[in-house]
Amino acid sequence: MKKPAYTIRLIFLFLFICEFSFAQEVIEISDNFQKLRVGRKHLRIFKDETSQMTLKELLQVSNDKFAPPKDDSPNYGYTKSVIFAKFSLRNQDTKQQEVLLEIDYPVLDDVRFYLLDEASNIVKEYKTGDWLPFGQRELPTRNFVFSLPLEPYKTYTVVLRIKNDSTVSFPITLWQPDNFWKAENYSMWWFGIFYGIMLVMLLYNLFIYLVLREPSYLLYVFNILAIILFQLSFNGIGFQYLWGNIPGFNHFNMPLAASLLTLFSLGFSRLFLSTAIKQQVLDRVFIVLIAIATVNIFLSFFITQRISLRFATFMVLPSAIAIIYGGFNALGQGYRPARFFVVSWLVYLIGALLVALRGLGLAPTNFITTYSIQIGSAIEVILLSLALADRINTLRKEIAQRALEKERLEKEKEREMREVMEQQNERLEQLVTERTQQLFEKNKQLTDSIQYAQRIQKAILPSKDILIRYFPDCFIYFKPRDIVSGDFYWFGEKDSKIVVAVVDCTGHGVPGAFMSMIGNTLLNQIVLERGVTRPAEILNQLHQEIRVLLKQNDEESSKDGMDIAVCVYHQLHHIVEFAGANNSMYLVKNGELTEYKGDRMGIGGVHKNENEHFNNHIIKLSNQDVTIYMATDGYADQFGEKSGSKFMARNLKKMLTELSHLKSMKAQHLEINKTMEEWRGKEKQLDDQLMIGFRISASASRTHAEISSKKDVLQRKVEQPFKFTR
Repeated sequence: MKKPAYTIRLIFLFLFICEFSFAQEVIEISDNFQKLRVGRKHLRIFKDETSQMTLKELLQVSNDKFAPPKDDSPNYGYTKSVIFAKFSLRNQDTKQQEVLLEIDYPVLDDVRFYLLDEASNIVKEYKTGDWLPFGQRELPTRNFVFSLPLEPYKTYTVVLRIKNDSTVSFPITLWQPDNFWKAENYSMWWFGIFYGIMLVMLLYNLFIYLVLREPSYLLYVFNILAIILFQLSFNGIGFQYLWGNIPGFNHFNMPLAASLLTLFSLGFSRLFLSTAIKQQVLDRVFIVLIAIATVNIFLSFFITQRISLRFATFMVLPSAIAIIYGGFNALGQGYRPARFFVVSWLVYLIGALLVALRGLGLAPTNFITTYSIQIGSAIEVILLSLALADRINTLRKEIAQRALEKERLEKEKEREMREVMEQQNERLEQLVTERTQQLFEKNKQLTDSIQYAQRIQKAILPSKDILIRYFPDCFIYFKPRDIVSGDFYWFGEKDSKIVVAVVDCTGHGVPGAFMSMIGNTLLNQIVLERGVTRPAEILNQLHQEIRVLLKQNDEESSKDGMDIAVCVYHQLHHIVEFAGANNSMYLVKNGELTEYKGDRMGIGGVHKNENEHFNNHIIKLSNQDVTIYMATDGYADQFGEKSGSKFMARNLKKMLTELSHLKSMKAQHLEINKTMEEWRGKEKQLDDQLMIGFRISASASRTHAEISSKKDVLQRKVEQPFKFTR
């Protein structure tokens, strides 16, 4: 006897260990991410019994106090506790991604969303719920949807604080935005079909009532109205499109609609089955249930939703049982229309029971338990319509005129249904067209703004004519990745020294363009206004100015800045000075290329050694022509279509060496452009590309020096009389 007991204890110990060793997984968001249901292997739940805990207090709670939900769609039924749910996710892509978080249960009172970084700092927070106007939601959707901006290779924690006066259910799904909107449009299409069917059935039965003046049809019309009203609240469509500016309407509307549905279902069944004549005992039960439903209708305006909705939910089961029991009795008595009646209510009962069990926390949240009452309602409405039609066929044997009228009405019903469906399709097509036009207009506005920014950027940056003035044989290869560029070039002349700079700012597109404007302005100040012409000192001052402007006081501040290569040509002495921040300069003489490497530190940010400064290279030029090249990393880092790899710096230096035999820099420019186009193929351009090349002629330098010397002598002669008179 001891051995089985020992085995049972081992089994329970194993299950206990498995439960608590269920490690929480971090959700990884890759570049091909589509959709993910956040389930029990990702999610951890904490129940705040006091309902007073703040986020700061929650973060101090140890992880062993959090527990995974029972299934992948958390449902805690009718609870007064505040539910905190959290999970972690990480962006595995090299670029920022946007992910949408959806809570597929639109009737929650209070939902608070927090996005925390690795240091538990709040990156984003949002408060919503059906006690707040619909217009305050982050995204205009029937469910609660939040946008998660995820930086590359960073881990985030999502915390949800949920409180509800009725069922606390919150199925969580992460979406790629395009997939979410496709799914949302698809679900709205199905909702359109559902409400279209309900509306057609309502109008059809109302029409029959107006023709026949049969009270059962009028009660059935009110029954359909109650179904529509309840479903509009339950799936959030009503809050999105009808009463979004009336927060809290759902709190009395849902129990009110549920009680009305019970009331009219019982009243319709009494008339349809003629229980007052054929089933008198059951008729008394119907009267009692109708009285209870009527009381709950009035109480729903005064008591809390928790009590009234729970009461209305408990009323579903006895009412459905009484109705189905009456239907089977009528069927046993040979009442032919009861066939459709029984089948329709069985289908509806199954759907209602599943929703009720879900609301009480006794059934999981999934597609079936969420939409079963809608599917059951649609089938019930159609089948009850058939039951009523069958009842008319039965009456036709006694009253020929009513039978003929019924046939006409059926044809009218089919025509109206087709018309309504066509109208729905036309409306959907119109909505798609309008949305497409809106997106096109917004995209055009954005593109126009960026193109205007491009014109401003081109106007501010120096003209190529300045470089040609001093170096007639030169080229500028400049290909921004986007409309505006984070790479830029700069020229200037001070004291017979020609300064040429090639700059690669942090980022590209609009952010990079902002940095390029800052860099251009600072270079104008440092070189042209302050007269600094030593390349290393230009970089040192540029680094300090960037740090001051961007408030880069410590390692926690922004890392924005730039990589730069600065070349200064002394016309009088025929020498070149160079300094670089992560960028090199290439000098080609007699077909041989020499690389002058820049320092391995950038402009901006906090350097490891604040006393470290940029180094200056001085190159004395012989009486020979030399060619100088400077480039950003966009050309070397470009991936090729055929090889799938980067172009690389070694291939760039090899190409420049081979091109040195061409006499014209213009010809070199054409070859450089052709090489890149063939290399890239159909591959997307990854970064801005900038390269400058210019040839220094020994004879030209002497000519410039003589002109500059004569200008200095003339200037001294002009100034001498003024000095004498003073």
